[in-house]
Amino acid sequence: MATHEHTINVALGEVLASLRPHSWRVQSEQTRTIRGSSKRPDVLLEEASQWPVAIEADKDNHDSAEEDARNRLGQIVNETRKPIESVIALVYPSELWEIDGAELRQTIRSTNGLEYALLTRTLGGGVERLPESGWLNGSARNLAMLAHRASIPSPRVERMGTILEQSIEDAAAAFTARHASHQPGSLGGDIADLLGQSDDQAGQTRRMAMTVVINALIFHEALAEAEFFIADPESPSPSGDQPLSHRRLRHLRELLPPGDFDIDALILEWQAVLEINYWPIFATASEIILKLSEETAAAVLTPLRRGALRLVQRGVTKSHDLTGAIFQRLIADRKFLATFYTRPAAAALLAGLAIPADRAPGGAEWGDEDTIASLQIGDFACGTGTLLSAAYQRISLLHELNGGDPRKLHAPMMKHGLVGLDVLNIAVHLTAATLAGAHPDVPFDGECLLTMPYLNPSTAVGSLELLAPYVAPDMIDAAAAVTAGGRSPEDVQDLVTRVGHSVFDLVIMNPPFSRATSHEGGNIGQGSPAFAAFDTPREVQQSKLKHLNRIAGKQKLGNMRAGLGTHFVDLGLRKLRNGGTLALVLPYSSLSGSLWQNVRDTLRTSFEEITVVTISTSGAEDRSFSSDTSIAECLIVASNKGTSCVRGEFVILNGAISGLRIGDILPQSIDSADKQAHQPRKRVGSSASIVLGSQHLGHSIVAALPQDGPWPIAGVTDAELAMTASELVNGRLSLLTSPGADSLDIPIATVADIGSIGFSDMEIAGDKPDGNPQGPFRRVKPPQSSYPTYPMLWNNDAPMQRHLQVAYDSEGFVKEIPRLQMPIDADADKIWSTASRAHYNCLLRFTSQSLIVAMTTRRCIGGRAWPSITTADPAHDYALCLWCNSTLGLVLHWWVSNKSQDGRGTTPIATIPNIPTLDTRALTDEQHAEAKRQFDLLSDERFLPFDQIDEDPARAKLDRAILVDVLGLPESLVDDGGPIDLIRRKLAREPQIHGGKKSRVVFTDEGEKSVGRSDRS
Repeated sequence: MATHEHTINVALGEVLASLRPHSWRVQSEQTRTIRGSSKRPDVLLEEASQWPVAIEADKDNHDSAEEDARNRLGQIVNETRKPIESVIALVYPSELWEIDGAELRQTIRSTNGLEYALLTRTLGGGVERLPESGWLNGSARNLAMLAHRASIPSPRVERMGTILEQSIEDAAAAFTARHASHQPGSLGGDIADLLGQSDDQAGQTRRMAMTVVINALIFHEALAEAEFFIADPESPSPSGDQPLSHRRLRHLRELLPPGDFDIDALILEWQAVLEINYWPIFATASEIILKLSEETAAAVLTPLRRGALRLVQRGVTKSHDLTGAIFQRLIADRKFLATFYTRPAAAALLAGLAIPADRAPGGAEWGDEDTIASLQIGDFACGTGTLLSAAYQRISLLHELNGGDPRKLHAPMMKHGLVGLDVLNIAVHLTAATLAGAHPDVPFDGECLLTMPYLNPSTAVGSLELLAPYVAPDMIDAAAAVTAGGRSPEDVQDLVTRVGHSVFDLVIMNPPFSRATSHEGGNIGQGSPAFAAFDTPREVQQSKLKHLNRIAGKQKLGNMRAGLGTHFVDLGLRKLRNGGTLALVLPYSSLSGSLWQNVRDTLRTSFEEITVVTISTSGAEDRSFSSDTSIAECLIVASNKGTSCVRGEFVILNGAISGLRIGDILPQSIDSADKQAHQPRKRVGSSASIVLGSQHLGHSIVAALPQDGPWPIAGVTDAELAMTASELVNGRLSLLTSPGADSLDIPIATVADIGSIGFSDMEIAGDKPDGNPQGPFRRVKPPQSSYPTYPMLWNNDAPMQRHLQVAYDSEGFVKEIPRLQMPIDADADKIWSTASRAHYNCLLRFTSQSLIVAMTTRRCIGGRAWPSITTADPAHDYALCLWCNSTLGLVLHWWVSNKSQDGRGTTPIATIPNIPTLDTRALTDEQHAEAKRQFDLLSDERFLPFDQIDEDPARAKLDRAILVDVLGLPESLVDDGGPIDLIRRKLAREPQIHGGKKSRVVFTDEGEKSVGRSDRS
């Protein structure tokens, strides 16, 4: 007999209630729950201070379930008078239709066949559906996780963000109306000193101060609502020792009634709270208020109080996203300190990948309170606390879903489990408020959140001080001095002791990326931009550099030329224990840049499992997981320290992830794709589509990790193209249009195997900072002579470099410095000996340039963009030129180049020798002669930029010339619609190639012109 749908709904409610017994109330098939409606929700889930979520289910009718869900949106729950902002449409699998009782509940617990979609009201009154099309598949636990996230609907968070920002702006304006001066010694300067900032004219620091105060007010009210007890400061003992009694913390409405603020009472209340703990939250806020006159304090507290009460009323204490969402607008010095804000969706994704649902960190058991409470999780550049909070929320939720009580975790996790360090007091303040706000009514005895010494004139380097195996006493004193509230050195010593080497189960960070050697734009003259924040003098910057090198030791992994990110990776590795997990947001260049090679080598040799997540769309910001970075980024998760990894899983998303719920669900989708397609698991070459419902979000590819050079598979949109490139590196060309055919063998070697690279531009014509010559030549452009003695090919000039043979653009003159003339002449001879006709483009722009290797009409010194290549025999240059400019030559260059910038494939001169290319030594004399003949035949052809490779007839001719006429491969290879044509079309559609370029080059009899195109974004 078929089981009634009502019965299944009740059983589902019982299962969901048992999964989170400490957090929500579940009602199934209850009448009179909805205002003005006789229709009862199938299941209604309610969490404290959050919004109700309904589930509307059906046995086999998807349309009916979704229609019921849409109709439920906006209805008011009678008891709480809150609207239903989110509804889950659910369809039960057939395995539930014929069973009852305990068997039904057990099957609901074990099935992965639930189909569901989340519908949420938007700010504009519409309905947002997740997924956009199709249905999610999962278990009751997956359903519970989604319902939990849905109880904080994003439109509500957006509204609260507006309230918070406006309250801060109004308070800052009220402060400035009374204290307009930004001069040192003014009140604004005094408050800025408390935050370790300067009182900038733009008012950022003043907004920061107001943020600290409003967060303290919000948390104060959260404690008061939770009936938090403090020692009564108004009831001392007769001897003046300890208070006689304890009482509840008073509400803001009592302390700050409209028009009659009792500011002294507020401060006394906060001091009483500080006797228990919560230093990062209340200490700095108290100090700010105490510096204000009574009139100014009342003026700024008026909008802050009003905003805090409105936000508490709307449940802000249960939303860890809110303060972080506007912190990015307030933080100062983002360019140099790179304290960029990790987007909540990216934080949820990174935490989900680092903390899989089927495996607790550090070998703990999800349901076991002792093992979970003993975990240590660290973020040594915690910023707003978004990553720490995402990790803590996921651990708490998975602990509860497996039978635990998350409230019991709170005190031990806050005391020693969650470690957050930063150089800014406000960052530690917001992190503390975010973490402690998870259970504000649960007191805890200490927390592991600390402001690290950094500010000048100190030579300290913030969290990187902890690279040293033992922390120096002067660092302890410095940390105590800068930490909010002036912690005692003993307290700081105890805290820092917990941050030892090899003790963390999870290190999760979005570290600063600033490079110490940057000399771009406004950074010129800054000395060391990595340490240039807060107007640090150049001499102090240099002292910090020396200090960092000393404490990092000889075995350091950090490379200041790559930036501080490498040092933070080093710090994370030192702190992580065997079996731990490292989860990082890093610049995309970490996957391909030569300066990050040591980091890649260490990850490959130290971890058993590595997952890399990149975004394949165009636009650097759209390829980022942080706000305002304007650079492409990646996520790296490495687990099981102590063993080596020969392969990694590369997840390539089609676009930037938006929405916290997608960030939560994506790890499940990635894991599902992994299990379905990677058989056996992690088989090299396996790929899988990542879907959300019927929406394709990207794909994952398992690939071997190169022992040297970049990890090129990251960011590639087309999985087949990626596998073609990885096989071509090893001399095999797979035929995509003939899957059953054997691959073709092509002789492949590195550039270093077949030739040598000339000198860099600085070695040719540079000067040292002291004015002495670094290079022996003085370069003149254009050439002064019609036939120069030392011709040079120096710069990229795309319109003038469309043919295989190009003209030199500069002339060199040997510098004349009598006291140095002999070494200058010797260096000039050495450089001239590397002059050649073949030159490799190391600053390639796929979107504008047509050549990877250019041939000059005569021997020439290769300069900045075009270093020379000297092959074993000049006769080999023609085959090299044809190959490198062919479709397959582009594939290999694109594969190993640095693609962190849209539409570019740059290659530092030092890494050109590592680029795979045609092994010209394997060709016969006859083949080289044919290559020369084909080169001459193609000499009048104009080549389109590489992003137009799919529409370039000259490139098609070149492909036929090198592959068929020179190498003797089958002619069918280059037929229209054949394998090479397919590769050209795939390449042209890669965002890394086209970079979203909105124009195309067209050749005319008069030259070339650019016309618009609408097929790229």
